[in-house]
Amino acid sequence: MKIQRRFAIIGGTIAIIMVLAGCGSHSGPFGGGWFHRFHGFGADMPDFVLKRLDSKIEELNLTPAQKTKYDELRAHLKERLLAAKEGRKKFREIVRNELEKESPDVAALNGIIKKKIGDVSGALQDDLDLFASFYSTLDEGQKQKVIAGIRKRMAAMDTRREERQ
Repeated sequence: MKIQRRFAIIGGTIAIIMVLAGCGSHSGPFGGGWFHRFHGFGADMPDFVLKRLDSKIEELNLTPAQKTKYDELRAHLKERLLAAKEGRKKFREIVRNELEKESPDVAALNGIIKKKIGDVSGALQDDLDLFASFYSTLDEGQKQKVIAGIRKRMAAMDTRREERQ
């Protein structure tokens, strides 16, 4: 009787733990779930990027002329981020449709991918030109703050890259 009781208690405890683990994996502590994975930003991506950029720009205490130049950069970035989202959807759909064919045309996919790379490269070059134009309006103290922020970001990226290797 003692052995059966022990097995019942141990079995019941294991069952309770399994049920709690199964339920908890969906809700987790504070409703956040136990398994945190990045699921993308969706429609919020442009807003997320611009809010981060705005918070960094606030630290620079821009003059009205600099603010005008920043607003131009910000408007361009928002427009490009929204267009890029739609472009990515169309690109994925085109590639997916081609790959679903019984015998996909790899040469056509090659051309599509090369065109996409060229489009992205051109957009990034435009962004860099606008950034350089904005950067040229900053005074030396503001430029030093921007460079320090870029260096800090690059150091963090290097650290993460080293951790993965």
